[in-house]
Amino acid sequence: MDGLLLDSEKINREKWIETAKMLGYEMTYEQWFGLLGTNAESEKQYLYGIYGKDCPAEEFRSIRMKLIGEYAEEHGIPVKRGAKELLEYFKENDIPCVVATSSVRERAEKFLKRAELLCYFESLTCGDEVKLGKPDPELFETAARKANVKPENCVVFEDSENGIIAADRAGMTPVCIPDLQPPTETVKKLAVIANSLDSFIELTVKN
Repeated sequence: MDGLLLDSEKINREKWIETAKMLGYEMTYEQWFGLLGTNAESEKQYLYGIYGKDCPAEEFRSIRMKLIGEYAEEHGIPVKRGAKELLEYFKENDIPCVVATSSVRERAEKFLKRAELLCYFESLTCGDEVKLGKPDPELFETAARKANVKPENCVVFEDSENGIIAADRAGMTPVCIPDLQPPTETVKKLAVIANSLDSFIELTVKN
């Protein structure tokens, strides 16, 4: 969802760095990349790895979520280029779509509804439904079971390295639509890469 359907990662990055400063820590862009696609538990373990076990990980999360929520209420979150076009294409061709996001369900439903995208999806699988976040494949495996689709028949659209690795580990076909994180060598090896969601229609689906 974040960084793929919604242009929210710049906001996420700003609020992570702002939260770190508020709590007396420093966070670099490179450190922030490691948080892409993580759920609450994975996020906590990652923060412990950077700052030590005495890091107030839960406070990090609550402050950041509050800041993002306030921003979204005031400004909204833009939809990424090509999102509606690709979803309309899938809808017209009876290709079912689901969301697998590390965000909690309340946030995911709220943001997707406001963006007028929720109606395109048969189900949502959210970060508060699984124990492990990306790059663990649990989130994608759970979404596939809900959809009653075999992993090998699933295509996963992702913007982060963590998400691409998770999709590959789940036995699915990863497609990378880069956002703030340029494709790493790992991503280049594992995924089909397209510049945007609508360019994927032209470059892959229609061909």
